Amino acid sequence: MRRFDIKKKIIKPSSAEHSQHEKYLALSRARAEKHFLVRNAWSAAFLFVFSVTAFGVLISESQAAGSTAYQLQSSFQQVRAAYLARQFQPLPVLKHDPKVDVLMQYLSEKKSPLVNYVGTLSRMENWKLILGIAHAESNLCKKTDRNNCWGIGPGSPFYYDDISESLYYVNYLIDKYHEMGMQNPETMVRRYVGRYSSNWVTAVNDVAYELAERGLQ
Repeated sequence: MRRFDIKKKIIKPSSAEHSQHEKYLALSRARAEKHFLVRNAWSAAFLFVFSVTAFGVLISESQAAGSTAYQLQSSFQQVRAAYLARQFQPLPVLKHDPKVDVLMQYLSEKKSPLVNYVGTLSRMENWKLILGIAHAESNLCKKTDRNNCWGIGPGSPFYYDDISESLYYVNYLIDKYHEMGMQNPETMVRRYVGRYSSNWVTAVNDVAYELAERGLQ
């Protein structure tokens, strides 16, 4: 009697020949759909947490920016009120101030618009620093379209209705710097410019040297 070798053929459920192939496909689809839903749920949860966190950060930054802007605006309004009060109570007129003639000639030679404000400028305690900073920031007010010869910010320079308004403001700022112990360009530069600038310091001091040569100390 002949013997026959019978070889078993293994048929996997993934093969179309398997009797349970359709059930296998259904289970595979269900498993894939479950994984898809789980991944989407995790993505949605992550996006929600990220959105809430980002929104909280934006709100916090917005509130901080608003607070800073409010403080700046409040300070600006205080100076503006002082300026308007000064308009109704002008600085005392001196019978003779030798600075006026020298400053008039100096600013005329420089073709500076500040020549029209010499009377007010000469009576300000910080007149020399005011001129020096104007030279450093706007070439003595020749390079400005905002009536802001002193680069008063922060950010983009503030707009003023008139040069005399920004003139009072910069005098107010210099007084504040003096109260904090900053008496000269070298100690003032980092706070005023935001970094150390030797060009700025030199430009401010150049005006003081030129005026000293004309007899104004």
